[in-house]
Amino acid sequence: MEQARVFHFEDYEPGWSSHSPDYLVREEEILEFGRRFDPRPIHTDPEAAARSHFGGLVAPGCLVFCIRSSLAAKLPVQPALVAGLGVEELDLPLPVRPGDRLTLRVECLDRRASRSRADRGIVRMRNVIDNQRGDPVLTMVSKLMVERR
Repeated sequence: MEQARVFHFEDYEPGWSSHSPDYLVREEEILEFGRRFDPRPIHTDPEAAARSHFGGLVAPGCLVFCIRSSLAAKLPVQPALVAGLGVEELDLPLPVRPGDRLTLRVECLDRRASRSRADRGIVRMRNVIDNQRGDPVLTMVSKLMVERR
């Protein structure tokens, strides 16, 4: 894997964007994650899930969020991260199913210098995970504290 470039606060401009390689969602990971962390039949029992209004097995939302974190770590540009400061507007508009191929797109919405620490700033990023059809399955805004040069 190619080494990621490091972006500092000054490198992020509103409108800048990047995307990840794709990620194949496996049935086994949905079942394992569901059994451990969200033991509902739609996540743990393919037969019961087939009878649900989803018509089949679906990934827990927490798993989709974890996949987002994994995809973010594979972006070609990585922030000079001090800390993650939280998430705004987290939505899961469509279910994620076994066999889906997911891709993360990130876009810088805005940035501001820290009021208390001159060596860092705050960057707000829109995050969208699309499935193989280009349909969004997760949307959110993340806030990052990033080092300045």
